Amino acid sequence: MLRILIEDLHGSTVYEGMEPVTGRKMELEFTTDKVKCWDVDHPNLYNLKLMLLGISGNNTEVAARNLVIAARNHVQAAEPAKGPDTEQFTEQVAGLDTEQATVQDTVQDIEIDAEKKSGSNVELDTVQVRFGFRTCEFKEDGFYLNHRKIKLVGLNRHQSFPYVGYAMPKSMQEQDAEILKNELLVNAVRTSHYPQSQHFLNRCDELGLLIFTEIPGWQHIGDEAWKEVACENVREMITQNRNHPSIILWGVRINESQDDDAFYKKTNEIAHALDPRRQTGGVRYLKKSSLLEDVYTYNDFLHNGIKKGLDQKSKVTSNKKAPYLVSEFNGHMFPTKACDDEEHRLQHALRHTQVLQELFKNEDITGGFGWCMFDYNTHKDFGSGDRICYHGVMDMFRNSKLAASVYASQSDSNDVCEINSSLDIGEYPAGNLSNVYLFTNADSIRLYKNQEMIREFFPARNLYPSLPHPPIIVDDFIGNLMELNEGFSQKTSENIKKILMDVKKYGPSNLPFRSKVSMVRLMLKEHLTMEQASTLYYRYVGGWGGVATAFTFEAVKDHKIVKRMVKTPSTTPKMEVRCSCTELAEEDTYDVAEIRIRIVDENDNLLPYYQEAIRLSVTGAIELIGPALITPRGGMTGTYVRTTGIKGEGVLRLEQKELGIKEIGFVIKKEL
Repeated sequence: MLRILIEDLHGSTVYEGMEPVTGRKMELEFTTDKVKCWDVDHPNLYNLKLMLLGISGNNTEVAARNLVIAARNHVQAAEPAKGPDTEQFTEQVAGLDTEQATVQDTVQDIEIDAEKKSGSNVELDTVQVRFGFRTCEFKEDGFYLNHRKIKLVGLNRHQSFPYVGYAMPKSMQEQDAEILKNELLVNAVRTSHYPQSQHFLNRCDELGLLIFTEIPGWQHIGDEAWKEVACENVREMITQNRNHPSIILWGVRINESQDDDAFYKKTNEIAHALDPRRQTGGVRYLKKSSLLEDVYTYNDFLHNGIKKGLDQKSKVTSNKKAPYLVSEFNGHMFPTKACDDEEHRLQHALRHTQVLQELFKNEDITGGFGWCMFDYNTHKDFGSGDRICYHGVMDMFRNSKLAASVYASQSDSNDVCEINSSLDIGEYPAGNLSNVYLFTNADSIRLYKNQEMIREFFPARNLYPSLPHPPIIVDDFIGNLMELNEGFSQKTSENIKKILMDVKKYGPSNLPFRSKVSMVRLMLKEHLTMEQASTLYYRYVGGWGGVATAFTFEAVKDHKIVKRMVKTPSTTPKMEVRCSCTELAEEDTYDVAEIRIRIVDENDNLLPYYQEAIRLSVTGAIELIGPALITPRGGMTGTYVRTTGIKGEGVLRLEQKELGIKEIGFVIKKEL
């Protein structure tokens, strides 16, 4: 007999049944209710247990020798039946319509020692699979999860870490999924043209993070033997991973390769045979490419800071009715280091902003994946001379660059507000402070200068009408202060403000003719002397060598202040240390903790040009991964500590003369 048990993760049974074993391969059909859909907001998971029970008497040996349990590894959710109290689902093994859920898992050639395991209802073998109930479909007009349209907004991820490459254990693989979901606040991830750690995929299941995963490869297609290996990669990818509800698309084409219809016809046939429910895609940089997959997936690098964010679907696809997904954008088009100047970092963020604007604007684009989540090590020809690709919205240690806030600010799950500028005029040519951008999901920003309110600013919907949360642009640091402090009328104040800003932009000797005429008229009308005009300039615009100015930005959401940021000349740098976990446990491998380090001022603003070295040391049952002397880049750096196979405690010490000393204590459990 075969016992079938489906439980939720709390151990509650949602289905239990018994089926007679009828042959070497079985297809089971049964109905269950009271289950909930797996979704990005509610990632409900279940465990399926298949238990082969022994048969008493002489039949045991015969039955045991002939059994193969067939429940091919694939999970797809059924649509809830209409009802007031419960959601009902029909679950079947292969061959039913798309409104039914299937659970399939192949376990081949099970060898059973009948003599040792004879007897009635003895458990001879057990298979356990975790899965979720859900439907997913890419359509011409978008992506649908459980029949609800969702715009896919995500990032590409390389399975890469400083010092060790791919060799990080479970905790660090899971940590990347948590960063994507809880810090970058995206809803999807592309595994950057190769399957990745099961720990990462499992955590995506648990968090509700959608995955586009692919076979390994980049551009090159080899001979027939090489292609057979690639086909085997398709088989392995799907049979290993098809029970992950987070996976929504199989990549069955070598990333950025040329068309090869015979080859890709075969990879698609393999995928559809092993998993008839999920669709296939194939990442290309070719327009009007031969489409054998279900979804046209395309790397769109059109945007260069001037051109529009994305190309039109109709100009790219060979089948206008096929679903369309942007698999990469930005990346190498504008590499950005955390230590680049302020204007460069802003342009990096604005490029991602412009692409996301186009992504949300076009309903026929199912979604897109920015390149990429973080900077990563590369080969000698592809970095900045140091074998590092600076394509990430985070640095290698998962510290956020400004562009990370572009993604986070499009969600409402956390309060987000990041400002692009230090407001230090020495960062700008001729001290000409340009517009300041705040990447935020707040409703408005209130700006104060030395406790005096300048004005309230609102999202730039005129520039980014399709974004859920456009950035807020601060382009006025004077507001109505001249009306309040100087007694000018509103009209006169606005006219003086325009002239003062022109003086700042062009310099007094290079004022446009129109500005000179306006200035003379105003001075005559208001009886202003040149000395008085100069005083107005230095009081409200210039300020070189004057009393230090403090600007305060208040982010307001639902009429409440959710974040307050103060910008003033820094006097006291400090070290901000963030540790992923202080309790480590060795299981199958050693365990690792991630330590992210930022150098900030007394108001917690990042100091991007601070680069004094920090000394690291460890005692007890841990050791460092990486060097003992590290230097911040862009005001940020990081390190890792790992267990050593010893149970006990350990301490990481971070020391720098100006910043002082910080210590992190760890407790290590040995569970091997």
